[in-house]
Amino acid sequence: MREYQEKYIQNLKEIFVLNAAPEQIPLDVEAFVQERNQRRAQARALAQENTALLRQELFPLLDDVVSASDEDVAHLEDFAAHLVEGAAQLDMVLSYYLHNALLVYARRWEKRDMLIRELYQTAMALFYMEESATRVKQYPYRSKLAMLFGEAASFIKCYDAIEDQETRGYIHRSMANLALVYNQFTEEDGRRKLMAIRRSLRILNDPAYQEKSPDLPWDLFIYKSHQERTTVLSLLRAGITDPQMLGEVMESAEYVYERQRESSLARGTEVSLRWQYAYEAAQYHCGIRPLSYLLGWMESSYMDRDEEDYSDGGLYQNMFLPALYAVYIEENPEFQAKKKEVLGLMYRRMSAYVRGMPDNLLSELTMQRLLGCLQSFIEYPDGIQEKGFLLDLVVCRNLDVFVASRMTGEVARMLVERVLDTDPAYLLGALDCPTPAALQEHRAELQRFAIEGGLLHNVGVFNFNNLLRRLGRSWLEEERELYQFHVDAGVELLSRSSSTQPYVHAALGHHRSYDGKTGYPAGYDRAQDPCPAMTDLISAAAHFVRLIEDRIFLFNQPMTLEQALERVRAEAGTRLAPKAVQLLWDLRPQLEAYLEDGELWAYQEAFLLLKGKNGSAKGRGSL
Repeated sequence: MREYQEKYIQNLKEIFVLNAAPEQIPLDVEAFVQERNQRRAQARALAQENTALLRQELFPLLDDVVSASDEDVAHLEDFAAHLVEGAAQLDMVLSYYLHNALLVYARRWEKRDMLIRELYQTAMALFYMEESATRVKQYPYRSKLAMLFGEAASFIKCYDAIEDQETRGYIHRSMANLALVYNQFTEEDGRRKLMAIRRSLRILNDPAYQEKSPDLPWDLFIYKSHQERTTVLSLLRAGITDPQMLGEVMESAEYVYERQRESSLARGTEVSLRWQYAYEAAQYHCGIRPLSYLLGWMESSYMDRDEEDYSDGGLYQNMFLPALYAVYIEENPEFQAKKKEVLGLMYRRMSAYVRGMPDNLLSELTMQRLLGCLQSFIEYPDGIQEKGFLLDLVVCRNLDVFVASRMTGEVARMLVERVLDTDPAYLLGALDCPTPAALQEHRAELQRFAIEGGLLHNVGVFNFNNLLRRLGRSWLEEERELYQFHVDAGVELLSRSSSTQPYVHAALGHHRSYDGKTGYPAGYDRAQDPCPAMTDLISAAAHFVRLIEDRIFLFNQPMTLEQALERVRAEAGTRLAPKAVQLLWDLRPQLEAYLEDGELWAYQEAFLLLKGKNGSAKGRGSL
């Protein structure tokens, strides 16, 4: 690699360490906050350096990549590989930029082997970029993925003319990975996925191809294809009962289960619970076993769990299995009353499991499992509420996001309090209050709603934890586009249960401008909001807190209170509601006092939640 490339990667790794959560809950929170701010300043400086390196050294080369020397190309290939080394994925979007440039180079100079390889590598980078959006049913790169994998797979037509075994492997991988394109929850996508896997398996199992390329890992290719076919279980869970689909999923579930069983016998271990589930679920969906049997098997498997196992398998058993269990309960209402106690027990034990983690913080995989549970959460009126689950277990898991959200909640509370003192009619409709007198009667509830609205308005950002922690430069267009989907993620989570539905509009509207001309998503409609004034206040509070200290975009410089207030005044009537801006100015003395210790109080509250203690720091609104 070039010297600037090595420096860029070194900075990325250092930024990731600087952004890391503490290994243990600190005893001296004030000292921790001081150190945290110093680390954030260091990370910001490194991010600025990385941005300068790319602008000065890399992007000019990429702009004219067809003129690059062989040495330049070799360094770009090495740089791209290091950006995604192992499972680290230091900078997947920049890796995509590099592979896309190398693809242009290979196409221009008709380097066939390189072209096939870069078609595959570009597609894989794009696939990993899309994964976070796929979790919230958004597919921004679907068409391009299909074109990239499809073009690489099309070289099967000149297979014999390609001598390099590795290049042939990229053809097979691309053909198999066409199945990854079809991940929407529709029957049409399921059919296309199965068709792609069917074509790929036909070639992978062909002895003629295996004889031509004896060094390729044919068994692994076939095994991975069967694993991918079992993902169609998600469509079967949604009620699709196509006979061919059922048969092919059952075939693959049996294949994977048998391979797992053989491997487990050789190692003297148990079959992975994930693949046991796929086998048992496929039998149910094919009509071999009744639902009562599958639910019983899941209950038994869950009860056998190790409550102190935080490996991938332990996370699956303790967190993801209850999520799957809830899906079947939700899709079959006759079981909801019968299984209420079982599901409640799973949720309570999951809460204890999360709190019992060695450092009580979450890895990216753990967060994905927790969000998966929330996406199938079943709320009973007298059971665990999704709102409590979110507030107690989720929002404190990314400390910086929590602090920004908690400070947003406190500023929103101050705005609500000021409105109730000066112009309560502004909030008519909030909490279904029809008159100013009713609003005054529910003063405490309205302030609590503002705090919780601040905490929950940005909850969708947890789908993008990995993206946020690893960004070590100014954002590229694709990252900004992906990040915008955090609104969809938040709305999807909050819409599920009655306890969280009141906060949907705050989540939906907090990035949409007051005049409706800018921001996102376009789908937020003030006319459909039962209390747009409350959304305006939470949105203004969130925007103000971001100006004071943006804990998500490293590149944004913090503002002083004076600078932030001047900015919001300039945005009155466009980005922000004029009333909210005036309230912020009216609250200037209180805001100045709060900002002296507000960040510290928010961190203290986060650590209380991590310890499993409800309550608040410095007498602020408790959770």
